[in-house]
Amino acid sequence: MKIAIPLNKDLTLYNDNPYTAPKFAVYFIEGNRTNVSFKMLKILDNPRYIEVSDGVEEIQKKCACDVERQVDMQHICEHYSILETIGSCSYLLAVKYCHNTYKTLKNGGVKVFKIPSIIKKTETAIKNFLIRTSFANRIQSIHDAS
Repeated sequence: MKIAIPLNKDLTLYNDNPYTAPKFAVYFIEGNRTNVSFKMLKILDNPRYIEVSDGVEEIQKKCACDVERQVDMQHICEHYSILETIGSCSYLLAVKYCHNTYKTLKNGGVKVFKIPSIIKKTETAIKNFLIRTSFANRIQSIHDAS
């Protein structure tokens, strides 16, 4: 299974709306009943972030789009850039996300998995994901394969 995690420019976990993240890390998770490992496959640029090179509005980072923006077709379509980037993944792990990000990814078959805001490292986010999903009842060991 592949998962995506939004990253800052310095390649640390991005805590705002993934739609506004500079990059995404794609990880591959594999394993059997007793042992699960994960490794980073690649880091991808977010084309939406590049498109607005001066950055994005603070309101979008904080997932606080007003009702008008939530139903604006152009704004909704802008969210599909994230799907184009990570559409091959099964999950996106995110601290927070807006309704349009959730809806866009769901339409494309990518599930959004909310991680606690106290998590600051991608490895911890992945382990949290594994423990909280259905894998938890089968895993005895989780480790970074890198």
